[in-house]
Amino acid sequence: MGRLTLLLAALLLAAPLAVPAVAQEPEWRQSADFDVLLKPYSYEPATLRLEAGRAVRLRFVNSGQRALSFSAPAFFRAARIRAGDRDDLADGSFRLAAGERRTILLVPAAGRYRMRSTSLFHRLLGMSGRIVVE
Repeated sequence: MGRLTLLLAALLLAAPLAVPAVAQEPEWRQSADFDVLLKPYSYEPATLRLEAGRAVRLRFVNSGQRALSFSAPAFFRAARIRAGDRDDLADGSFRLAAGERRTILLVPAAGRYRMRSTSLFHRLLGMSGRIVVE
């Protein structure tokens, strides 16, 4: 019986261990698309609703005549951002020149987050909103 036990132990040790798929990269081509329009003194939509854990492609468009900014540090910190898109989001914000577009692919984490302009003047005039991830 000792040989049988050793044989079973050897088989169990040789079997591949199950590794959770948490670290796998999302299938970015199947991301849901969401547009965020930066307008002078507002964002459209004012409340961005996303599904937690589902890859999304956020397309930001500046429709104004001047540079506008978007800031959501807690949201970007909590999300899993595609490697090429996270490079210049260290502070959780970015600026777009007039007419400029930017796409960011990420997997959002559940929560409620603020989005707002980095300009106090623009915020006072209404350039702020919420991101709701459920």
